[in-house]
Amino acid sequence: MKDTLLPASILPGLLEIALKGRLNIQSLFERAGIDGDLVGSAEHFISLSQLDTLLTSAFNQVDDPWFGFQVGRDNHYGNLDLLGNLMATSNTLGDALQCLLVYKNLLVPYLHFDVRQNADSCTLAITADNSLSFTRTRTHSELVMTTMVAIGRSLVGGDMRLRSARFRHLAPEDIGRYQDFFQVPLTFGCSHNELEMDVSLLQVPLATAYPKYHQRLRRLADQQLVSLSRVSGFSGQVLAELERRIGQEDASIDVIAATLRVTPRTLQRRLLKEGVRFIELRDQVRHRRACSLLRSEEHSFAAIAAQLGFADIANFYHAFKRWQGCAPGEYRRELQSEAI
Repeated sequence: MKDTLLPASILPGLLEIALKGRLNIQSLFERAGIDGDLVGSAEHFISLSQLDTLLTSAFNQVDDPWFGFQVGRDNHYGNLDLLGNLMATSNTLGDALQCLLVYKNLLVPYLHFDVRQNADSCTLAITADNSLSFTRTRTHSELVMTTMVAIGRSLVGGDMRLRSARFRHLAPEDIGRYQDFFQVPLTFGCSHNELEMDVSLLQVPLATAYPKYHQRLRRLADQQLVSLSRVSGFSGQVLAELERRIGQEDASIDVIAATLRVTPRTLQRRLLKEGVRFIELRDQVRHRRACSLLRSEEHSFAAIAAQLGFADIANFYHAFKRWQGCAPGEYRRELQSEAI
């Protein structure tokens, strides 16, 4: 997975982390082989291996054992670049969370998020790629957990009460800061990091919701995902086959695997090493194709559903609402209103 690429637009956020730690930025960048001229560029990329070198060096040089906790605690959705703006312009906190799941590879391809939901609670489980050095540290674990809570609070305006928080790392000697920040029962030494909240929180409307701008941001995010996939490893090959086949030929995992001369099981395993799943890549292509087809009135919803390989319109409606946060008809009307 270390060959996975990230847009260089994440570098300003890394610079801020280095500045907060009073670290020598030039030395860190040179050690990781990162050209300072790339800072802020969405058209250039850095590798996950470079990120690993950069953050491992930074974490090792910082004297403060609470560095990750403090950086995460002070985070805000505005620090997450395009992904943060996508989340902030969503309609509800649940929609913002869905954006994180769909577009997390723009920022944190080495993290996997899993949402478990029942009648009254929702649990967000966060696992990291342990082949990377920096992800195995307490600093990173604290940075991720406090960031998730801080981002959530910045989205809803501060009042986001949790039920519990569970951490991979062992408990520090003094957990007072944890208690003050999380304000819920805490468990340490778990298999992975988890945040549990009331399921009702997912329905909390966001004051920053901006549907039209959100659609534009989604299109930009989709373009960046395509760029990343095309220049990155095996997932790029799978995505290219899906782009070619969806709407024209069979795009099942069996067919794609045969085209790439691997078994479906091997295909899934190699994709997981790069932090993605076949169904996620297929949904990206379907989502983009659906948005494109909906721009024209000549394509009926039934025809679009069939072209994308859905068994019926109902399945297409359900999938599109999950991807876009609105029904296909509503999306088409929004496009028409933008054109006026």
